[in-house]
Amino acid sequence: MEYRTVKKNDDKISLLGFGAMRLIQKNGKIDMDLASQVINYAIDNGINYFDTAFLYGMGSNEKALGEIILKCGCRNDVYLATKMNRLAIHSRDDMEKMFKQELDNLCTDYIDYYFIHNVISYQDIIDLIDMGLFDFIEDKKSNGQIINLGFSYHGSYGDFEKILELYDWDMTLLQYNYLDNQLQAGLRGIKLAHQKDMGVIIMEPLKGGLLAGTMPKQAQDLIDKSTTQRSNVDLALSWIYDTPEVTCVLSGMNTMEMLEENIEITDNFTENPLTSDEKILLEQVKDVILEINKIGCTTCNYCMPCPQQINIPDIFKLYNDKYLFPEDKTHGIHHTYIQYAGNMLGFTGQRHDGALCIDCGLCTSKCPQRLEIPKLLKMVDKSYHGNLLRPIVPVAKKLMKRFM
Repeated sequence: MEYRTVKKNDDKISLLGFGAMRLIQKNGKIDMDLASQVINYAIDNGINYFDTAFLYGMGSNEKALGEIILKCGCRNDVYLATKMNRLAIHSRDDMEKMFKQELDNLCTDYIDYYFIHNVISYQDIIDLIDMGLFDFIEDKKSNGQIINLGFSYHGSYGDFEKILELYDWDMTLLQYNYLDNQLQAGLRGIKLAHQKDMGVIIMEPLKGGLLAGTMPKQAQDLIDKSTTQRSNVDLALSWIYDTPEVTCVLSGMNTMEMLEENIEITDNFTENPLTSDEKILLEQVKDVILEINKIGCTTCNYCMPCPQQINIPDIFKLYNDKYLFPEDKTHGIHHTYIQYAGNMLGFTGQRHDGALCIDCGLCTSKCPQRLEIPKLLKMVDKSYHGNLLRPIVPVAKKLMKRFM
């Protein structure tokens, strides 16, 4: 495993980090047997940075990670990172209560890397400062409960630059992949943070899975016709590893197959970096995908739960799949039309009716990609002819009850 050093504190962090946002659930709860297996394997193979957040599963992901780390007896051998859910903070007292709960969840008495979660603007930090953020942080740092402070960021480069002037930050968490190299703070933000000796942690390296596995045909054809022997995951991770200012890349590895593949890619990178031809290839793949992908959703689920119980990420995935994989048809009908209609009719128990949105704005305030979710839901519903199908839903449901 390659380790990169945070200049500010001399921590040596594994290039591949474990993102614990997408731990697999079983019967509505985290599958602890599987989670224990993958986390212990990660530790045994050199991964020493584990990332979670209060927002993930409303504390359940923190609890799972904390319990596993406690049982393995390796707390002092790993770096634990978690985050303050700023949207739930309205006072200094809220900060204290949340932090205490996070320590309890993680079965620890200190956090190695503590982030302000999902910062979108300069004003977000100013609002927290007005509530006593820095007094809170200095108190926790002085008694050893917080070792390093940073923020995860999804805003513009301009605001990122201004935020860095507010405090002597230890690290930042940025979205970065070969599709999003100029999105949000982008490569300029990575270089600026590095210049200030901060640790730079990367999220969404595979763009919510879009850059892994099956690619849109136009993109996959480019890869298949090239000379590269790398998998799609290898191409995506190696592209980020090739950025020397990056400290650690988080991957949501929730199965042994994912974990083993990513560890092998990381272990081989130093002796097998991307070639110039592969870099050109990824520029071509990027152009193709950006042209056909319609909604920049990464299925992070920050927008969930929706008060109307709408499954927002799944709706957006259906819409994107219609354009990314137009060949997926049955008798001339794209499978996403059938799925959207089936969900409206209640066949699957999902709420895929964009018209149920009441434009409350809660999802928009949480979205790291700053998507206009209510507007997009209406657009998707219209594209699937929801206004034509909706009048027959009550009749269809009555018929379903009669014949069941």
